[in-house]
Amino acid sequence: MPKIKVGDAVFYGEPPVSYVVEDVDYGAKTADIKTTAAPVVTHQNIAWSELVSLDESQNALRVVREATEDH
Repeated sequence: MPKIKVGDAVFYGEPPVSYVVEDVDYGAKTADIKTTAAPVVTHQNIAWSELVSLDESQNALRVVREATEDH
């Protein structure tokens, strides 16, 4: 995942849940995140590799949609 910043929207977990980045440790490449809807759940020190940025997830959705469309 590219460098993230406070306020970025990300997905985390299985199934993916929407979170917002609250704090970033650039040295350790981890982030503290909080859900965007109730109930509010926070996670700390999550590795960037475990997060999916909103832009990446939108691109993945487009690929799946195009692959499953009738041609």
